[in-house]
Amino acid sequence: MSNNIFFSIIIPTYNRSYLIGKAIHSALNQNYSSFEIIVVDDGSTDDTEAIVKEIKSEKLFYFKKENAERGAARNFGVQKSKGDYVNFLDSDDLLYPHHLSSALKLIAELNRPELFYLNYDIKDHQMKFLKKGTLIKGYLNRKLLKGNVVSCNGVFIKHEIAIRYPFNENRQLAATEDWLLWLQLASRYKFYFSNTVTSAIIQHDNRSVLNINEDSLLKRKNLLIQYLSEDSVFMHKYGSHLKAVEAHMLSYMGLHLAMSGRPLKGIYYLAKAGKKKIRELIHKRSLAIIKYALINAFA
Repeated sequence: MSNNIFFSIIIPTYNRSYLIGKAIHSALNQNYSSFEIIVVDDGSTDDTEAIVKEIKSEKLFYFKKENAERGAARNFGVQKSKGDYVNFLDSDDLLYPHHLSSALKLIAELNRPELFYLNYDIKDHQMKFLKKGTLIKGYLNRKLLKGNVVSCNGVFIKHEIAIRYPFNENRQLAATEDWLLWLQLASRYKFYFSNTVTSAIIQHDNRSVLNINEDSLLKRKNLLIQYLSEDSVFMHKYGSHLKAVEAHMLSYMGLHLAMSGRPLKGIYYLAKAGKKKIRELIHKRSLAIIKYALINAFA
């Protein structure tokens, strides 16, 4: 029965004509053949459209829409998709050929779960291996309360659930909209997983998560807490963990500010995280913030 599974790989993109071709080809190069690729161009002003249309495949569908950020682009793709399961690929990342066949195997083993996750590794732009993604142990639902330990590229969601629970489209939440959705889904369904690595996150200087400022980080943190607080199902199941979620966001802010040459801001937000949840201070991220602070102090 599982061999009849049809997948939809949704690729949102914006002004990444120099990367989108590689992402699409990695998706096309699957050793399981029952799938479609939906590229949602979120209002690109470069030659993304021309690059995509040069790729000839009956599995590839291209849509261009007005710019509204990645959450809206993913939701648009879900609306256009026909798969039994939807999967999201960032346009600067890559899938390995066994990505869908590994998903198919897990679907058979788990008797068609509502959602599940496959792991990733991190490589540089020359495809040199840097490190593996977070090794998941235990209960992923609770792991997600301590941080966004999954990559969008490895998440598979049943189509009807993806329709029912879309990504939040508030632009000011961008880059945290995925964690919000995972938390909301984790409060409603069991989040299954396999540590099989089936995709690669590619590190490059233009990754959006590396280009951030303090005000936007604060807005993202506040919106995340607001939307979770307004979700009665999440609050009923995991409301007691809301401070831990906020502490994680504060230390996340601290790390990125410290990495961008503002070590005192990094320490400031780390201290705020500790006030919310003391255990956040023993997270590996805390050591990284302190390391960057010391490096800058003696530079």
